Amino acid sequence: MRSPLFWKLFVVQVFAALLLVGGALAIQRAHTAHSFTEYIELQQRAQMRELAERIADGVASGDSLTAVARDVLRESRRAARLQRDANGSPLPRPAQRPMGPQGRAPLSVVDVEGRRIVGQERSVLLTGESLREPIELDGRTIAYLVHPPLPQSPAGVDDARFSQQQTRAAVLVALAAVPLAALFAGLITVMILRPIRALSDGVSALTQRRFTARLPVDRGDELGRLAQGFNQLAEALERFDARQRQWLADIAHELRTPLAVLRGELEAVIDGVRPADGANVRSLHQESLRLSALVDDLHLLSSAESGGLVLHRQSNDIATAVRDAGQRFARRYDDAGYALEVAVEGENALVADIDLQRIEQVLANLLENALHHAQPGLVVLRASRCGSAIEISVCDAGPGVPEEMLPKLFDRLFRADAARARGGNGLGLAICRSIVEAHGGSIEASRSALGGLCVRMSLPVAPP
Repeated sequence: MRSPLFWKLFVVQVFAALLLVGGALAIQRAHTAHSFTEYIELQQRAQMRELAERIADGVASGDSLTAVARDVLRESRRAARLQRDANGSPLPRPAQRPMGPQGRAPLSVVDVEGRRIVGQERSVLLTGESLREPIELDGRTIAYLVHPPLPQSPAGVDDARFSQQQTRAAVLVALAAVPLAALFAGLITVMILRPIRALSDGVSALTQRRFTARLPVDRGDELGRLAQGFNQLAEALERFDARQRQWLADIAHELRTPLAVLRGELEAVIDGVRPADGANVRSLHQESLRLSALVDDLHLLSSAESGGLVLHRQSNDIATAVRDAGQRFARRYDDAGYALEVAVEGENALVADIDLQRIEQVLANLLENALHHAQPGLVVLRASRCGSAIEISVCDAGPGVPEEMLPKLFDRLFRADAARARGGNGLGLAICRSIVEAHGGSIEASRSALGGLCVRMSLPVAPP
């Protein structure tokens, strides 16, 4: 069963085709009638011009205007009758009036003041629409040969037959055009509806979470670009769905471990296996703090990625923030056998419009990440001006991360276990990326010149 849209498009196109054909036939019919009338008028004027010359020649030979005009018009009528008798039927006169009762043609001769000289009184119409041909002698007009206005519609029998032939031809053209218009309307409607139905099926598949649905892109028009856009949307939804599934699985895994430890220790205390002394209570407290920190990180990351992270931005000196971060981590780095080097270049130019607390959190995460995952050695914290941005980097001496894993370091709950196996919940770098991007900056990871990992972030400078 055809859809309502099919019939709507079909009827609209057929109706438009009918209007087009009908309008074209009406214009053609009107143009034909007008052109035929002009043709008859040209013939009539040529005949009148010839008769006017004959009358002028007769007057020039000495005869009176009245006698010459009467003889010329009588001879003209006689010639017309002879021609009709020779053909066996009247000549077509689609634009002429019928002849009078005596068979006389509606031609008249009038003087320059419009008074009748020869012809019927009713035929002498010196209006703007009458056909007039001057009768000239020695360069001056002595009279006019007048024909009444030509009618705008056929008047004679042959005229009506000609009109009927034209009408019949127009009807035949219309009868042939209507089924052709319906056929082409159906084909065009099917061509339009086929990709729309495919798109509708694809959308239905997406609503059923079948994100592998794709549409064929076999045309280069707007419908083809629509199908291409649908495929891109479906691919993005498929990636998002996969990431969400992995995200939920990773969260469940991260929460399961501290909860299992906390539950085990509590059950041991309840069963009397372990005493409820200060040491065991402190152990339970540490597990609860770890669980709370994980939940706080998840909440922060969720707020940042959904655009709900509130930033209290103001102009701050990045150089001071970098030095303060280095001082806070200096003792821990020394105790762990690391050498932390802080380098600030172009100190007076390092001013940015930032939320200082959030940027300090990013610096702390980067330094904590190097402390947990890099081997003891040199770690460089550097800040410098690079064009219209301020660049901050933390580079360590190894062991580094495989090249193919570098783009995934900022994914949520990602750990490069084979190369950097110690500690963390896999949220630190993801939180850093969210905070930096919320400031309009960017962050990336690359191989360090020291042999390890280098995390580099870029923040826009404060406007002048």
